[in-house]
Amino acid sequence: MDLSGYLATQPADPRPLPAFPIHHRPGDDREFVREQLDLLLPGTLRLSPGLDHPYLAPGAIYNSLWTWDAYFIGMAVPDDHLDHVLGSLVNLLERVTPEGRAPSLIEPSGQASYEHMGQPIHAQWALGLVRRLQGRVDWLRPLWGKLVATRDWHRRECGSRHGLFTWTDLSGSGIDNDPAIYGRRGSTVGLVDMNCFHYRELLAMSTLSDLLGEPGAARYRQQATTLRAAINSYMWDDRSQCYRHIDLSTRHRPTHQTVTWEVQLHGGTWGCLFPLWTGVANAGQADRLISEHVLRPDRYLSGYGIRSMSAEEPMYNNEPMADPSNWQGPVWGLSTFLTCYGLARYGYRIDAIRIAGRLIDLMGADLRANGVLHEYYHADTGAPLFNPGFLSWNLLARRILDDLETAADPTELQ
Repeated sequence: MDLSGYLATQPADPRPLPAFPIHHRPGDDREFVREQLDLLLPGTLRLSPGLDHPYLAPGAIYNSLWTWDAYFIGMAVPDDHLDHVLGSLVNLLERVTPEGRAPSLIEPSGQASYEHMGQPIHAQWALGLVRRLQGRVDWLRPLWGKLVATRDWHRRECGSRHGLFTWTDLSGSGIDNDPAIYGRRGSTVGLVDMNCFHYRELLAMSTLSDLLGEPGAARYRQQATTLRAAINSYMWDDRSQCYRHIDLSTRHRPTHQTVTWEVQLHGGTWGCLFPLWTGVANAGQADRLISEHVLRPDRYLSGYGIRSMSAEEPMYNNEPMADPSNWQGPVWGLSTFLTCYGLARYGYRIDAIRIAGRLIDLMGADLRANGVLHEYYHADTGAPLFNPGFLSWNLLARRILDDLETAADPTELQ
């Protein structure tokens, strides 16, 4: 996947954003943040006798290879550390079970955990690496069967009606305490974010099939088309102008009326914004989602980034906690930076730059005050809430700053 370009080339959106309470001039700490991230980045680069290949870890209390952390860290890691990006993926693929189930994490000892389902991101990860390696696919050929096996596993274990996918666990897909899934049987819930990941995965499988000369490209492409149509048809709520997770439980009860509808699960979580970053939304849906939800301070837009849950939801809170981590309100690097790339994709480049800048400014303030970054921040006060020393996808700030070097006016980050 190529993240670069959007922030530099999309047409500007002229509408101003609301003021926000950063108590220093925006932009003061941008170079400081870049310098500090470059100094901190080696803390994510790991070697262990228990793993055959170098890997990426989130930092702070986390030493393991986590699937989606390593994927997003890898997007910000420069090419001189590409061996750790590649090694992370190879470590994970080598531990795919014969049935095709991928681990969610690997401990430094080499012990893989299958307690939770690994996010479906391996093919898109591989495609990104092929592009960064100038088209080299020799490393991927012996692993192609693993990618095919993971797709087959997801189709068998998670496939549902309309071509949509469920989630298998009682906890979130990485967005730990999303109320649509937390405490519910995972096999009954179709999550917007996970279905968007599957869409990207199917497109990546199609492209990789062509590059490797393997069969299946047309089939994967058709499955992606079907999935995108289903997300936009069944998960889009035209009344609220937003995407919703849906109930995909099996219908066992006898009825006199044929059930021809799907029941949406309301609750505005950041996962419902994934169709922006992944390009699933059509232009009209994107405009409505952005104007009615993303750019509204009473919903997702915070003075410090993008809230992980809309502030209008009754369960909205900023409590510091772990296991589950709190995605019911606080600002996270991942929720902010991916949403900003989604905004830029649909032409809201100035909004994207300025919102990303809010969190980058806050990160600078955190680094100056505490010498570290934190895992997430209070959406209404900017206070660091949890886990000092956390890096992970916060490193995407480095990618944003790199992309902005190609912008005509660097001060637009304000």
